[in-house]
Amino acid sequence: MDHEGPWGFDKVEPETLRWLFDRLGQLETMTVNEIFNRGDYPGKDYDVETIPNVEALDRLEQIGLADMTKIWCLRLQGEPRLYGFLHGHVFHIVWWDPKHEIWPSRLKHT
Repeated sequence: MDHEGPWGFDKVEPETLRWLFDRLGQLETMTVNEIFNRGDYPGKDYDVETIPNVEALDRLEQIGLADMTKIWCLRLQGEPRLYGFLHGHVFHIVWWDPKHEIWPSRLKHT
């Protein structure tokens, strides 16, 4: 988990963190395949090399994760996203992206 940087968890307000844990608790009722293997939300993957936000690519380099090939995204509602890496059946959270900045949508309001 990245605790610093633009999407680090050091910036998450306590009430937002409670909401985040509640939302993750709801996802615990689903299997990894239900969350990540449909190719669409709530969880989907992207090739790391195609991340459009250069700052995110630079941050992966800084935290020693630039060698990863896929990054996984959990859409929690509207804009908020969690990004991380899936190893087996474990999602390792790296970033909290409340404003959808790491991989912005081309469509409005998504």
